[in-house]
Amino acid sequence: MSDSSPQEIAPGVTVSYEPDGARVVSRSLTDSDGKTLVFTHSFPDATQHHYRDVAGDEVPLHTGKIAFPDNPDRPYKGKVFFTWRPTPQVRMEGTRNSSPKDIADLFSNVSSTTGMWSTAPSLILDTEISSIPDQPSVKSAEADPSTLGDLRVEGRVHVQLGDGGSLDEMTFLIPNGWRADDASFICDPENLALTPRHGRTTAEGDGWTVVFDLLPSINLKEWRRIKDLGGYSFTHCGRLTRTDGSPFTSEEGCATLDRIGLGLRLALGRRTSCLLPVGFAGSSPVWALWSATAVDPMSNASDWLDSSTAAKQVGELVSQVLSFTTTTSSLQSFKNALAYYIAAAVDVDVHLQASLPISGLQLLTFYSFVTAGSLTPKGWADLAPKERVTEWEIRKLLDKINVDLEIPGHFLNLAKVGHQMAAAGAKRDALGVVIKMRNVATHPTKQQAGDYTNQQWAESGMLSRYWLCLALLHMVGYKGEIAAVMQSRPRHHGELRETPWCSTSGKPWKVGVAPGA
Repeated sequence: MSDSSPQEIAPGVTVSYEPDGARVVSRSLTDSDGKTLVFTHSFPDATQHHYRDVAGDEVPLHTGKIAFPDNPDRPYKGKVFFTWRPTPQVRMEGTRNSSPKDIADLFSNVSSTTGMWSTAPSLILDTEISSIPDQPSVKSAEADPSTLGDLRVEGRVHVQLGDGGSLDEMTFLIPNGWRADDASFICDPENLALTPRHGRTTAEGDGWTVVFDLLPSINLKEWRRIKDLGGYSFTHCGRLTRTDGSPFTSEEGCATLDRIGLGLRLALGRRTSCLLPVGFAGSSPVWALWSATAVDPMSNASDWLDSSTAAKQVGELVSQVLSFTTTTSSLQSFKNALAYYIAAAVDVDVHLQASLPISGLQLLTFYSFVTAGSLTPKGWADLAPKERVTEWEIRKLLDKINVDLEIPGHFLNLAKVGHQMAAAGAKRDALGVVIKMRNVATHPTKQQAGDYTNQQWAESGMLSRYWLCLALLHMVGYKGEIAAVMQSRPRHHGELRETPWCSTSGKPWKVGVAPGA
């Protein structure tokens, strides 16, 4: 903009532009002494998604004529929408007047040739739509009862629209994300008079740059509401670009979003994803994917994230995950081990919370010393002892990342199990106790899983899951600070510690010990 003179956009708020095009917003305030103070800023605009109306249980995507590829000449009148219930998914609902063939098909006895599995079908939208359709309003998505036909169809769908051959950027939505008090400031591009807010997290890796911006509807009250309900909500809008500004395909973008989603899962300790991506060529939306994956309800499941520095933590982690998962072996190893961590955090009974992380740690141990290490599978097997092989393997990994394996002093229930084993002639540290309990749970013997209390299982699960969390962070090369969790006293907001592999003390890193203790 060539005109650099300030333009008033609201009482006391003006906008001007520097010669280089940078925008400057000025806000004038009068203090109690009658003195005028002027505050200026040049914070960036928040990322805007193609689908703006994302509050509530449903996000409308399209209304109008909708047909299935196997019968394009018999369209339904209906809608396509994203819904959280009963699980996150994209659904289609439509009606049309039935034909004699429709009636006959209802009574036909045609056996399925697809077996027990079915694939979410694609759709054909109105033939006059040549680009990505604008988002309909919630009101327009509601059908007029007088226009409904007598044949109804509904169900989950998977729809890809447009041409994704050359994209400049991709925007997407993140459900059930993170609160970050250290996020950088962003502006509301549709109302610059509003006070800028903390909202931006950035990451960069493998030639990609990703920005996560908090949605304007997500304030402290909304965070509490989602958490209290254990519910679902989109919390962030993301933007993906090539760092050098070069174009990319939708396939490349979607593969990168999948890897970003893995990093966010490790950050949050539960399942989330990059949903409803839309690809842009210039400023025009030219490609979209209407699909959904599993998302866990909002909960505090992370073992290391702290809201006082979460933007820095998430940004570094996603950057490291993008740089690390560039080969098939590294991607699959990380993805599979992460699945054990997530399942142990949100999805199993208490006695399996110790078992699943052990399997994940075994996987990471083999990756560290064989797949990405110097040993062959045979060389690794030759090194292993004849007894307690699993314990030996995992000890190699946890020693590598500098974790002290004594039972934390305040884990009284787990310590009792250790004392019982020692009395029987088998003195074991925390890893030895957890491995023994895990063996009882997974290998039927005269001693059964019920021989341990829920508290003992819970403490063994907390410890083994935390070891797996640390090993995953180490795997991708994370070197930032982590929350000081599992202490004997409640943790203070902002209480952090260095990772064990970056420890400056030179001593093994004790789990559950407060920083500086």
